Amino acid sequence: MKPKILILISAIIILALVSKLIFLDLRPLHHDEGVNYFFVKKIITGQGFSYDPTNYHGPFYFFLLALSFIILGVSEFSLRFPAALAGIFLIATVLFLNFKDKINNYKLAILLILSPSLLYYSRYSIHESWFILFSFFSLYFLNKVIEEKNLENLPFLAVFLALAFATKETAIILLFAFFIIILFNIKEIKKISFKKEKDILIISAVIFILIWIIFFTSFLTNLQGLSDSIKTFQPWTSTGIEGKGHEKPIYYFLKLIIKYEFPFFILSIAGVYLYFKKEIKENNKREKIEKNLFIKNSIIWFLVFLIIYSLIPYKTPWLVINITLPMILLSAYALEKIKFKKIIFIISIIYLLLTSIYLNFIIPWQSQNELAYVHTDKNILNLVNEINLNAAPDSKILILAKDYWPLPFYLDKYKVFYLEADFDEKYLKEYELVIVQERFIGEMKTTNLGPYTLRSGVKVRLVG
Repeated sequence: MKPKILILISAIIILALVSKLIFLDLRPLHHDEGVNYFFVKKIITGQGFSYDPTNYHGPFYFFLLALSFIILGVSEFSLRFPAALAGIFLIATVLFLNFKDKINNYKLAILLILSPSLLYYSRYSIHESWFILFSFFSLYFLNKVIEEKNLENLPFLAVFLALAFATKETAIILLFAFFIIILFNIKEIKKISFKKEKDILIISAVIFILIWIIFFTSFLTNLQGLSDSIKTFQPWTSTGIEGKGHEKPIYYFLKLIIKYEFPFFILSIAGVYLYFKKEIKENNKREKIEKNLFIKNSIIWFLVFLIIYSLIPYKTPWLVINITLPMILLSAYALEKIKFKKIIFIISIIYLLLTSIYLNFIIPWQSQNELAYVHTDKNILNLVNEINLNAAPDSKILILAKDYWPLPFYLDKYKVFYLEADFDEKYLKEYELVIVQERFIGEMKTTNLGPYTLRSGVKVRLVG
């Protein structure tokens, strides 16, 4: 490897590490991050994990979080480190993949680093970063199978597709996208000799099933998880259709992309245009030229996720990275084909860098950041600091509230109890401190501290 290339690769990996890992505790935990911690705590304290088909997604990420806690201890850093690791792994691996000169690996890696949404949610303890990583590699190896017209890469596809299902139920949308990809590549697929390669087909099926069983049964400790893993698609389909309070307009994801990642919006459109322009030109010439299957399949991936996620009423901002990632692939493709590509690349870098810094390090939790979805207000940490200053390690704390996440994470070292009830002076006889959501204050006369803002519309007070 040439010294210049080695320096470039090293610089990109260092940038990935720094951007993902620096100041991971800059913003307070989102309530979903607190809930994830609750389930992981049960794993590391020996209570185990049982997959719930109605809530909280697949088991893979919870076991990964548990491993992070065991190795690094319990902290905001270790809670968010696995998501950051997925982002780092994606950037590092694309440097070495073979895109057959259709995509510049180094430009692609830089775009992945600078994407505001990918950076934001790789610094956020949720399933999505791992899900898009597994989605990407599933597509990559599916493309290899189609391109090489053999099943040598099918076991890798089986691994990553199984892990995608073990991470999040939306893998069913990924499977649908692959079905569409197969339909559009049926002529190539028919050239595969399935009978001659039936051993690989069987091995791949066994790999997929084994991964599914291992994770959904929590390493064979919860056999009920196997049937629950099938039942899950009904409630999650209902959630998607009904919205459950997270309804957004059809243009919601496009609005986020245009607002925060405008270069990808323009470049991906250019990539789609240039691909079809090239195809039409080649067809008119009636020349047998190697087709760029990866770009075609990336376009299908992008369109399927954009259309389905836009049509489903249930929308949360972190879902946007399922659309952003294929857009970045198409953008990298466009940057190899358009005029003035160096100037456009530099302008894109500047725009994305400034936006990423602003969203991730200047307003990481504030309401004007639309990626920070009903996020915890940093003011609540004043409450946590007040408790840490005045409470003994064995203090009993009562929380009278309906909304209190992620407080269980921050108050984990205390004995904390929870009730949905109005405040009463009698509670102070049993508990050293009482945290009361304002809606449960009632006719409180006792001296109290606050209010502290948990998140927009939710305030609490401290009594004791």
